[in-house]
Amino acid sequence: MNEDNITQIHTNKTIFANNAANEFTRKMKTFEGIFKWISLSIFGGIFILNITVIGLLIKRKKKSRMGFFVANLAYADLCVGLFHVLPETIHVWFEVDWNEFTCHIFYGYLATFSFYVSTYAIVVLSIDRMNVVVKPLSPITRLKIYKYGLALSIWILGSLLAIQYSVHTKYYPPQNFGEDVCRHEVPYDPEIRYFDVCVLIIIPVIFIVTCYIMIYMAIHRRHTFKFMTTNSNSDGMHERVNFNAKMRTVKQLFVVSVVYVICWTPLFSASLLEYYKVLRFGITFRVLVGLAPLNSLTNPVVFLLFNHNMFCKGRKSSNKNTIVLKTNSSSTNVKIDNATKL
Repeated sequence: MNEDNITQIHTNKTIFANNAANEFTRKMKTFEGIFKWISLSIFGGIFILNITVIGLLIKRKKKSRMGFFVANLAYADLCVGLFHVLPETIHVWFEVDWNEFTCHIFYGYLATFSFYVSTYAIVVLSIDRMNVVVKPLSPITRLKIYKYGLALSIWILGSLLAIQYSVHTKYYPPQNFGEDVCRHEVPYDPEIRYFDVCVLIIIPVIFIVTCYIMIYMAIHRRHTFKFMTTNSNSDGMHERVNFNAKMRTVKQLFVVSVVYVICWTPLFSASLLEYYKVLRFGITFRVLVGLAPLNSLTNPVVFLLFNHNMFCKGRKSSNKNTIVLKTNSSSTNVKIDNATKL
């Protein structure tokens, strides 16, 4: 092979590599142009829907433990929108420059803090629903210290777990890399990835599954030994209405838990694959990072779908939620509202 042929081969390889690089750059620009509006829409949905849930619960006259913990989850999801999705949309997708304050406070601390709080707000919901079903008459669960202590614990836990990210956040002004850069530089990279998988996926799933096993066992035991021996009187019907109301809230929490796993598992899987060079940092990885906060968007949607009757103004009780019982001795009507038992 003569020298001219060798030169031509190298020239062709260079042209092919440049064309491939240009094609990849073009695709990334197209993706970024579309996804920045998707990210902004996700933030808008998180903000509007969670504010709606909080407003409905505050407006509700009959307060309940379920409502309290749902509001706690809504506040946590609102933090995800304000402290993670909004700064990322502004600085990453709309390319507004970071500064040292926004880098360390929002990217370094508050974004991670909001993720931990939102995750364990779901765990707290599971624990409370388990206590409602397994220990419905427990005096401890009726105390304010139980309710506020359980909710406060997740905010304290989130604030502590996020410190390690804040410590290892680095901001570089434009003179270092040609543009401002804000990123985590953790010296124990593989350990922190596995730590997040454990703290944000494995441990919450273990708690949630354990709670559901205990709920199932309690419901099965009650259904077998209690409901079958209950007479068709007002007490028996009241027990059944109370049971149905509890089951509705358990189903609601189950959907929330499943959606959480669906939203977050692909991201952590991609993080580990990217570390081991199986998946490169590109469009797929960035899509998974951008769509993970969808969990904070779906939580209020699930709540509103399961509690759509809260939109009905002026209706004290619907035909669906009110059961009329007649006794043999009199025609007295007994109305039972299943929402009061949540």
